[in-house]
Parts: sequence; structure tokens; C-alpha cells
Amino acid sequence: MTSFAELQQSLDDYSRYDISDTVRDDDRTMAAARVAVQVLALLQGASAADIDVEDALLNEVGADSHEEWFVGHPQLDAPMVCELTEPGMPYAATFMALRGSAVKTRISACVSMRDHWEDGLSLPSNLYDIFPVGIHFFAPANTQSIIIAVSKSGNLRTMELRGTLSNTQKRILERLSGLLAADGLTDDDKPRIHAELWDALNVTEVNRSFYQGIAVRFNELVQSIVASGHDADEAKLFASRLIGRILFAWFLDRKGFLNPEERYLETDGLDAAGYYERKLKRLFFATLNTARQDRDEDGDFVTPFLNGGLFEEQTTDFPNETIAFPDDFFTSLYAHFRQYDFTTDESTPDYEQVAIDPEMLGRIFESLLAEQMDDTGKTARNAKGAFYTPRQIVSYMCRESLRQYLYNVLGDGKGVHVGVDRLLDTTDGEWERNGDARRTLWGSNTATVLPLAIQALDGVRVLDPAVGSGAFPMGMLQLLMRCHARLQGRKAVADAYERKMRILQRNIFGVDIEPMAVEVARLRVWLSMIVERGSIDDVEPLPNLDFKFVCADSVVPLAVGEDATDVLPANGAAYDQVLLALNGDDAALMDELGEIRSQYFHVTGAENKSRLMQRFEDIIRQLGHGDMASERSRQLSAFHPHASVSSEAGHAPFFDPDFMFGVNRFDVVIGNPPYVQLQKMADKHKYASLAYKSYNQTGDLYELFYERGLMMLSDRGVLDFITSNKWMRNKYGVELRSYLAANAEVITLIDLGAGRFSSATVDTNIMLLRKGRADGVLQAVRYTGDSLDDIGSYVGEHATVIPFDTEGYDRNTAAAVRGSSPWVILSDVERSIKHRMDEAGTLLKDLDVRINYGVKTGLNDAFIISKEKRDELIAADPKSAEIIRPVLRGRDVKRYRYEFADLYTITLFPSLEYDIDRYPAVKDWLINGDWVLSGRTSSPIGTGRLRLEQTGAEHKCEGVRFKSRKKTGNKWFETQDAISYSDDFSQPKIVWGEISDRAKFAFDGGGDYVPEATTFLMVGSDLLPILGFLNSRLAEYYFSTLGTTTGMGTVRWKKYTIEQLPIALFDGAERETFLQLIRQRLDDGRSEAELQELDHAIDECIASRIGLTRPEMDFIERFSQ
Repeated sequence: MTSFAELQQSLDDYSRYDISDTVRDDDRTMAAARVAVQVLALLQGASAADIDVEDALLNEVGADSHEEWFVGHPQLDAPMVCELTEPGMPYAATFMALRGSAVKTRISACVSMRDHWEDGLSLPSNLYDIFPVGIHFFAPANTQSIIIAVSKSGNLRTMELRGTLSNTQKRILERLSGLLAADGLTDDDKPRIHAELWDALNVTEVNRSFYQGIAVRFNELVQSIVASGHDADEAKLFASRLIGRILFAWFLDRKGFLNPEERYLETDGLDAAGYYERKLKRLFFATLNTARQDRDEDGDFVTPFLNGGLFEEQTTDFPNETIAFPDDFFTSLYAHFRQYDFTTDESTPDYEQVAIDPEMLGRIFESLLAEQMDDTGKTARNAKGAFYTPRQIVSYMCRESLRQYLYNVLGDGKGVHVGVDRLLDTTDGEWERNGDARRTLWGSNTATVLPLAIQALDGVRVLDPAVGSGAFPMGMLQLLMRCHARLQGRKAVADAYERKMRILQRNIFGVDIEPMAVEVARLRVWLSMIVERGSIDDVEPLPNLDFKFVCADSVVPLAVGEDATDVLPANGAAYDQVLLALNGDDAALMDELGEIRSQYFHVTGAENKSRLMQRFEDIIRQLGHGDMASERSRQLSAFHPHASVSSEAGHAPFFDPDFMFGVNRFDVVIGNPPYVQLQKMADKHKYASLAYKSYNQTGDLYELFYERGLMMLSDRGVLDFITSNKWMRNKYGVELRSYLAANAEVITLIDLGAGRFSSATVDTNIMLLRKGRADGVLQAVRYTGDSLDDIGSYVGEHATVIPFDTEGYDRNTAAAVRGSSPWVILSDVERSIKHRMDEAGTLLKDLDVRINYGVKTGLNDAFIISKEKRDELIAADPKSAEIIRPVLRGRDVKRYRYEFADLYTITLFPSLEYDIDRYPAVKDWLINGDWVLSGRTSSPIGTGRLRLEQTGAEHKCEGVRFKSRKKTGNKWFETQDAISYSDDFSQPKIVWGEISDRAKFAFDGGGDYVPEATTFLMVGSDLLPILGFLNSRLAEYYFSTLGTTTGMGTVRWKKYTIEQLPIALFDGAERETFLQLIRQRLDDGRSEAELQELDHAIDECIASRIGLTRPEMDFIERFSQ
């Protein structure tokens, strides 16, 4: 069996051939083929000695009319496209020696030249079942590497073998060793063979393990720097920037852009501090940040000058200080890096390489910063609501937003939209194989439309207002580059670097409130520029991105005058009027700002940058007219573009695209705004004062992003966000739903559900919209697919509409508001069911019932006690029995019944105005009880009163810090809420838990129990028929369309949404029959089979009452299962 040593030797032999030596092309091709054959032997479990490479290459299979793509065969008069396996096998391995470079489009095209089993996996039935599974080996002419590729429905996964095999590559090959062993293989093995190949080349696990190693070392470095006396935020910023710079240098070294004689990435026995001082500082500051002509005499004159700002020394780099690095920090970090292969070419959803690519930088730093904990134990992710968007979703959103923009700009003339769709949707392989694709995009109108399309792409303005680590700007950059390459052919490919430069300067803009996010976004852009340079001699100074990605608060507009609430109007025309109202001097200054921004993009040298930036800030102050009493002037004076990503400057407290970018309208606003509740933000009052129509004090920050984004759109622009979907159905989403219905045309709304982010269980939606007004959502779909690879096709096949109605009401005026009721996505059969329920039923909120929360004590450890503790307190003071009652928690509630857990609650409700001194045993328990040792927070015995105070104060006792309950007007011994409805606890009632996977409503007919905070209770008339309806499968289904989920398979059965259920009650004999079924169901003495029979009978009664058809009943049955 081939060993890794033999495979490595073959790779070494292959690497010795000079790619510029065309005389020995045949020898080089044979050496490459030997590597491919040995990999195949490893998969087959065969010995390399048993394989004759020359014989293996004799099965030439043709180039499908693309002979010019391949080098000539050393032995045959044919292109080097050979099948390495015998016919009739369930797999086919092909070796191809490329004439040019291994660009993604060419690899994709070559893979698709022949049919394979996996090409049919996306079809309802696999029409390609007769073909073998494909394994492809490529030898590019311009690199000493072998690329292994497997495909799935047009998508590719690849692994590049080059130089020394990485440990990751060895693990993958070891996993696949023997997969293709010939003994007993049949066509039935095709699914298994393909699944093993496809899963083995999944980059997700590689990325995960790489990140985990980075995270460990990041945390060690932060802790070490903090221990040396530095602030934690400064330490995180230093650690993030250092690791980012090192990774950037690692990528540069992968491209061959670092002087090998300097051995920058070798520690050479130096301790960590010495290595940083002698090698990394020399690389970062004296070399990459210094033009060659300005370097010291003993400087490195080989490694290129990069510019851009990434390697500028900042105060947060702790200059003139010896950094307290952990022992062997760099040795350990580099050992971790060497476990993996690196590539400067970013993967896309349809082409993934098993290697660490620049996109991984974004994931690393977004995750590192998000997982850092504060003193309360909360992570930054919890506080800031930041989640990394999967690349498939980024790709889909970029493509759909650009599609709508091109539709709008190019119009709807004959075949225009069809041509745009071909431009955006044709796979790389199809495009590459179709030499006439560009000339036939718009049929006979191509000559007219094509230059207009190029002009439209040149003019598009794209903004990500929550840029994170740059996923969406990079996604849009890749898409624009792809479109230009398709529309302009070889010219665009030849000018790739300049094209990227123009796109960055003119088309793409980003904002984020987090300084480190802005730094990482810039870093990713710079890496994307480097990848376009083929040799060290081609590397040019990188652009400065200070006016491309800014650190600012996207939701806060620039004030017009004195007050922070005096902001620029939301209406586009009014906004433009404000700009037109600038006096002549101000207009001239604005023009000068534009010239400074343009010059600054390309300028090099610290003095030149400083001069331009100083002039920029001088002009900003002039435009504020020096009146520091005005909010506008205060905002402008706080904007320092060059310093805004350093910890001492922070973010600008506003965002104004005209001042910061020289752009006042965008054609595409796209991104993933933060998912954070406004009421949990320290500066929530700032947003309350800005007069957003979508604002709700219990809502989420992303709702304001929708409104601000819509304000900034051009007349033909589109907005595309992925956010939490809670606004669609929750009460706090009324304002946003109303605003969108009145001001936007929602083109597509996709409810993705939960689990789409690896780092979060949040339920999400994608919404694409433009300015305007429509009668409803044009395309809406609940996405239930397992994979995110083909969202577009799923939408096309399953989309429905959401008509806007006026069932919702303005909470201030009680007037009906169009589109304010929950936005529910329903299929035709679901819409029919809903219509029948609405017609037959009455909303629960309109029945004679009353719903309230259970008891919120604010500290359950003190107020909820065991039976033993209850008995002890009553024995010590019999009066204690007056204020201790059995309690039901959400977890205790089942369908129709409950399981009492022998727990009790102390009912010291503020509304009842108890005197605690009448209950000395309870008072002593609250003050001196050992409950203070329980729960997530503990404190010394005797601190009960301090813990129970309702002041929100912080305390310290015996070295232990703890907080009292949140501030209210209640007494220290009382529950957190007043509980003015405490009499309801003694009445017959329906009880249910707020969070549950199924409908679980219990009946407390004797009024014996007090529900706690995780439950709700309902009192009133007709409780038994309501109980039966709520526990039915129909109600369970209907509520699933109204309620919000937790993201973990459970639904929130909250008061607001449950009140929207239409309840169909019975009359006469039907009522008595139904009540009899409910009473029987409440009988605990029945068997499980009897209970199921009763449930079925109840469901049938309800279905008959509202007139469900058999197909509709079958749908409910399938849903329940």
C-alpha cells in the first residue's frame, strides 16, 4: 500500500521541476501524474510498486472540443486528459494537465466535461445513476501543485497538494485510505463512495479546529498582558491585531512575497519578547509599512512595501514596552499554523478548498471578540448580537440584491431580465465551456444592453451598515469581479488588480460600531488585493481604506442643529433639500472633502497621510461652524477617520454617508445587523429620541437598521438584510411591520427558521425590499431545506404571497394599521385552514377570559421552597401557612394535567401589603436562610436581606460581590411584581408553560396552585371547551404559525400570540358532547390508548365544527407527527 513517505517523495520530485522550463514539460507532466496515481493507489489500498504510470496514462478520453486548455500528452497525439481507472468501476479517476493556471472557472468547466453520478443529486430522481462517481486530478502549468476535486450537483470541493503534506491533508487521505478497494465494489457503493469523498473534503471541520487553536493562544496572550497591568480591552485589541498581522504575513509567505533570507516566521531560538522585538517589529513596521527607499541601510529591500495602515504602529501596540508574552507563544502559534494548508484564494459556496483562506480570518476574529466574557459572565456576542453569516447566505443575498438593481437600471425590455439571470446564475463550468455566452446574453439586443450593464456595474453603490468582518463587502466584491469578467472577457481578467481597485474605490462601503471589526474588514480587502499579484515584483502599495470602512454608529444620523433629535429627515427628497441648502462656502468645502478622500485612497507616507487627514478634520470643524454647543458640531468633531479604529478614539457617534464617503444614496444596502434588544442596551435612550417610526422600546436594534437602510436607498435601490425573524410575529414588531407596509415593496421574504448560524440558535429571515408600496409581500417562503446551497431554486418553487390586511391596530390611536398584524407565511392549504378557523372562531382575546403571568419573584431561590422547608416554617410559626402555597412551574405542566413537584412559594405579594413581622419564621428564612448559597450567585449566610433588596445596588461581604434585585418601589421581602390579580390563583384556571415543544395546557379546577414566572394562567368562562381547543392538534398547528420559537425546537406560548388564536366554541348538543370528551380526558385513570382515542375524538369534533376538508385534516395530522 502506498505510504505517505512515498507520496511525499513524489511531491518533492514534482516540485523540483522549474515551471518556467518548457523544454521539460513532458517530464514534469509525468511527475505530476505520478503524484495523482499514488493518491489514487492510497484510496484503493494498493501499493505504488504495482502501478505503471505510463500504462495508467494511455486511456486518453478527449477534451470535449477544448484541446487548447491542456498540455500535450507525452506519449499520444492528444491533450493530456486521461482516465486512470478501468472501465466498469463505480468510480472514475481523471488526470488533466492544464496549459494555464488552475482558475476556478477552468477547474469547474473541466469537471463538467463528462457526466458523473453526483451530477444528478439535486434532481428528484438521479438521472445520472448509470455514470460513475468522479474523482479529478489537475496539474496546473503555473504551479507545482496537484489539485484533487470532487463535485456535487455542480459544486466543487478541492484539496491542493503542494510542497510538504500538511497534517490536515494526511488526516484526510488517511480517512479515505482503502475507500476504493476493488474487492466487492458494485454500483450500489456509489452513494457511499461519493459521501465519503465529499465529507472528507468538508472545510468546516478544518476551520473549526484551526479556530480552536487560535482561540486558546489568543486567550493566553490576553491574560498574560492583563496580568502585566494593561486594560483588558487594550489587551484584546493588541492580541487581535497581532494575530491578524501574523496571519496576513503567513499568507504573504504562502505567495512568496516575504524575503526568505530574513526568516521572519522562524523564531530561531529567541524567546517570545526577543522574537517580537527583533523580527516581527522589523517585518511589520520597518519593512511592510516603510517604502523601500525609506528603509534603513541594513533594511530588507526585497519584501515589498504594503501601505494601507495595517502595519502602522499604534499606541495600542505598546511601543517602547517589553510585551509580556506567554512562554513559547510564537513557537506554539506557528506549530499550530503548520498543521494546515493556506490559500489566498477565498472559497465560494460553489468552490471550496480544504485550506485556511482569507474568509477564515473574518470568522476567527468575529468569533474571538464575540466570545470574550465581561465581568458579569456575558459574552460580547450576547451583548452585541453579532453572528457570522454563512457564505452560502452571503452569496445568495449579494446575487439577489444585484439582480434587482440590474433589473431596475436596465429596465424590463425584451429578454433583459432573462439575460441578467444568465449573467448571475450560470455556473462557472457552463460559462467557461460556452465560448459564446457573453455575446448571446441578451440575444439580438446584446450589443445594446451589454455596455449598459457594464455601466450599471461601474455605477453601483453598495453599503453594509454593520460590516462585521467584511463578509458582505467581500461577497459583493467577488460577484462584481465575476460579472465584469463575464461581460468584458479577457480584458477584465488581465486587469483584475486594477478592476478590484476601482470597485473598492467607487462601489463598496462599510460601517461598524466595533473598531476591531473595521480592522478585520480592511485586512480581508487587502488580502483580496494581494491575491491578484503573481510575483513579488508585481506587488504595489495597498490602498488606504479609512474612507471605505469607517467606525461609526450606523443608526444615529447627523444632527441638523442644536439637538440630538434634530436629525436629517427620513424622506429622501427632504434629505436632498438639506444638502442643497448648504451655502456656497460649505458646498466648496464639501467638494474639497471629496478631493481629499480621493487622494487619500492612494497616498503613501506618514507625513502625506497626516497632512491630508488634518485638512479633512479642519474642514469638518468648519462645517460645524465652530459652535460646539450644537449637537451637529459635537458629532462632527468626534469623527476621526484615521484614528477611529484605535481604542482611544472609539467610534464616531453618528453616521452620515455624505460626510464620510461622499455618497448620499446607495443602490444596495446589505448586511446582517446586530440582534440585540434595545431595552438591554446601556445607551437605549439615545435611540428612543431619534423618532424612528419602527422604534419599540421592547424591540430589537436591527429594526432601526431596516428603517435607516431604507432612508439611504436611491430611487432604484434595494435593501437586503438577514436578521432575527421575531419582528414578523411578535408584538414589538408592529411598528416595523406597519412602517414596511407603508414605505417599502417587499420583493422576497424567506423565513429560515433556526440553526442557520453555527454559533447561534436564533431564528432568522432574509428580506429583500425596495422603496415603494405594495399590497403584500410579493414572494414569501418558509425555507425547510437542509442545505443552504440552493436557496434561490427553493424560493422559486415554493414562494407564496402575504397579503397585507388591517387586522392590527395602532396602540396609541386604536386605528387599524395596514400590514401591522403578524406576517405569516402560508401555503395554499394552510391559508385555507386559517380562513376556516378565522371564519368559525372568535379570537381568544375577545372571549370572557383573563390571562396573566405567573409570579415573578425576582429571586426564586428565596421564595420557592421544598415541602420539607415549608413544614419546618409552619412548625416554627403556624401563621406561615397563610402565605405559603403550592406552586406549578412550566416544566410541571403536561397536556390536560400537571405533575406537582412538592414545591411551594412564599406569596408575599406587594398588592396584599403584608407585614413581614407577623411571620417571624419566614422573615428569618429570608434573611438568614441557606438559600443564599444556592443558584448561580452565592453570598455568605446572613446576607439575605441585602440580596432581596429591590434597589439594584451592588454589595460586598466577606470578599464576595453580589447584587440586589432590580430596582422597584416594593419592600425588600416582597416579590418583584405587585401581582394585583392574586385572587385569580384561587379560581379554576388553565395553566401552561411559556416554552414548550407541544401544546400542553393543564386545568387546575380547584384553584389550588400558584403558577410561577415560567407559566401563564387563564381564568373566566367556558374554560373546559377552551382547554380542549388549546390542546388540539389544530390549535397546536395554528399557533406554530403565530408564535416565535426559541431556536431549540420549542415555541414561546406567550400571552400576546395566544390571544390571536380563533377559538371555535360549540352550541347545544354539540357543546355537551364536546364537554363530555374533555371531562373524560381529564380523568387520570385512563390508559394511554384510551387517552389517544379521546384526543382523536376531540380533534374530529373541532375539525367538523370549523369545516375542515379531509386533505386539510391530513395536513394537520402530518404536521403533528
